[in-house]
Amino acid sequence: MLTFHPILEPKEHWSDLLDQEVIYLGDEASPIEIVAMPGGMVSGRTSISMRLDLPDGRVVILETALQELVNAVRKIQERFGE
Repeated sequence: MLTFHPILEPKEHWSDLLDQEVIYLGDEASPIEIVAMPGGMVSGRTSISMRLDLPDGRVVILETALQELVNAVRKIQERFGE
């Protein structure tokens, strides 16, 4: 299962990508689609899939437990009070 790793200190993020080609999905990108799948986990809990359409026509699909996403968002909200 895909997990999230919230990085709460901005200066720590992705310095390993400075010398690499990166595909950036900015304002012109298609919306990221999120599909909720009730009972999608082996445990019977809800899973989610996200679709990211890349500029070159390829598509990235990721799947994880809804609770993983909720926990990551909660950590960010707790840290920044939003």
